[in-house]
Amino acid sequence: MNPLRLPALALAILLGILMCAAGPFNTAWLGGTPLGGGHFPLAPFFISFFLFVGTAMLAAVTKNKPLINGTEQLIIWLFMVIGVGIGYSGLAESFFLNITAPAYYATGGYTWVTTLAPYLPDSWYMNDPAVIKPLYEGVSGGRDMNFLQIFAVIPWSAWIGILLLWGFFIMVAYLTMLCLVNLFGRQWIENERVNFPLLRVPQFMSEALDAGKMGTFLSNKFLLWGIGIPVFIHLINGLSYHYPSIPQLPLLVLAGQYFPKYGLFSGFNKLQLYLVPAYVGFAFLATRQIAFSFWFFYIFGALLMGILYVMGFNIPQSAMGINFGPNLARPAEATVIGSTFVFFLFILWLAREHLVSVFKSGLQDTKVHHGEIIPAAWSMWGAIAGILIMMIWCYWFGMSIGGAVVMPLVFFMIMLVVSRVITQGGLPQFMLTAAPSDGAAGVLGTRILGTAGIAITAVIQKMMFLDVQESLMPNLVHGNKISENTQSKRRFFIALTILLALCVCTAFCSMLVLGYKTGLRDLQLEVETQSVLSIYENAGRLIDAPLSANSWISGFALLGAIFMCILVFCFYKFPWWPLHPLGFLAAYSKSMRILWVCFFLGWLCNYLVLHYGGTSLYRKVQMLFVGLIIGDMLMGGVWAIVSLFSGIVYPVFPELGG
Repeated sequence: MNPLRLPALALAILLGILMCAAGPFNTAWLGGTPLGGGHFPLAPFFISFFLFVGTAMLAAVTKNKPLINGTEQLIIWLFMVIGVGIGYSGLAESFFLNITAPAYYATGGYTWVTTLAPYLPDSWYMNDPAVIKPLYEGVSGGRDMNFLQIFAVIPWSAWIGILLLWGFFIMVAYLTMLCLVNLFGRQWIENERVNFPLLRVPQFMSEALDAGKMGTFLSNKFLLWGIGIPVFIHLINGLSYHYPSIPQLPLLVLAGQYFPKYGLFSGFNKLQLYLVPAYVGFAFLATRQIAFSFWFFYIFGALLMGILYVMGFNIPQSAMGINFGPNLARPAEATVIGSTFVFFLFILWLAREHLVSVFKSGLQDTKVHHGEIIPAAWSMWGAIAGILIMMIWCYWFGMSIGGAVVMPLVFFMIMLVVSRVITQGGLPQFMLTAAPSDGAAGVLGTRILGTAGIAITAVIQKMMFLDVQESLMPNLVHGNKISENTQSKRRFFIALTILLALCVCTAFCSMLVLGYKTGLRDLQLEVETQSVLSIYENAGRLIDAPLSANSWISGFALLGAIFMCILVFCFYKFPWWPLHPLGFLAAYSKSMRILWVCFFLGWLCNYLVLHYGGTSLYRKVQMLFVGLIIGDMLMGGVWAIVSLFSGIVYPVFPELGG
């Protein structure tokens, strides 16, 4: 095990905060290549790669041990990933839009403002027009001021109460996530031996650094071939973006045009074939069963749409009711609601002995096992306390007792399942198929939330539990795995907690500075603004006309639950069973439109290598796929830097969108 030294932790926290601050400035203000955008974001790895190489070169020249050991390098990467997520779509991107929209759009003819106004807690919102108007439109002369001058003119006295209130809520949610991850950490890492494909490349580099073999690692011929492929592709395509006379190498084929809009194959009408070298690499590093299941269930899901159409289930989107999420438009997608619940029960069932043991130990067992950062018993009671605080929070601000009990449980249940899908599946991008409230309201009806609870749920969900593209919880799972190799787990926990608190403060400050300098209205937040307004509008419509349980959603959710029960039973009982339940959970996510071809290619290569060459060939060839990931990330970073000077953004990675 490696030591975890204070200077390295201080550097990790500093870089995490810088990533958090840089995200909004780069994306919303400059319109540059997103620094984050997923669970293996661009900027953290680009910086970490050169930090690994620079540390190894310095150690080789001085013939001393590396100044920053491999585990410390992994923690630096992790903290940057966390920082870049909180700094943009994980929190900052929509936070101020959420808490100012009702007041700013009060005079814009939006009917939902009048409907929601009686039910929105005043303490949640900034209602002073003199404070809100310059936030959306910029202060007078703000574009000519530097950032320190802008910071000085922000009316902090007006903001401090609201930010402290929401900061408390956000930190309770973050620490609850951390406790839940730590509670299941030993079960997932030690008992189930879960694979973490998104961690493999940083781990390879960490091991090479600690062994003094970074030169051997970087000169591996398979790795160099892997790096060369995306470098060649993106060199040509990037130059084509800047000089259109240079032909492009197509990485996207719109195959949907070859399928009919109606009939058995209508589900393939929007089929897209993306080739992203890094995603092929992640798919190869995932277990073969999971990689196969992802692309298989995507095809199965599209075919199911056509089968339903042929059988006469041509159900319009309006039949699905009013939804808070962007994706629950077709009845087959509702199967994910039931399957998610069943898979959550499966997670609990697999961990039953571990959870019972932790519960019986009370607070007496203070031993920290593999896969844990703090004692599991502490995290169990911490998670219970955190969920209870959120229930009290919801009830205090107007939600019904039923809604206050149900919604926090649903939020964390879905986040736990999503974290398992992302980390075990190796998904660099992921979006929810159904918002948590859509699942609860579709099955139980909106009356369980209460009238005020509809508005409260919409706000809390949008802020913390809907946009999972850069959500915190999967990164915390990776943090548990990384902490295996350090002796100073308590120090790691303290540093992580400090990072979370400082990143929340940094995210608040960054968006306020940008808003008062240029105005939120002039930042590149159009998609997020429309998303927030749509959620408020839908909440207003639900208050005007509360809905009972939706029979279509309930019926297909039950169908999904039954199907997942069969999958789970076969997966658990039959070693030869080829399908993993995670594949069905991701089948209708927008992310699979981009990922399914990559996972097909990764699975196919994995199968052929192991079938014909065995593990010896696999160990050699896997470096080719590691190279695909490194090469893609390096080219993404290079073109991101070029775009700051050229003003032309070449998208190395496809954006998932809102």
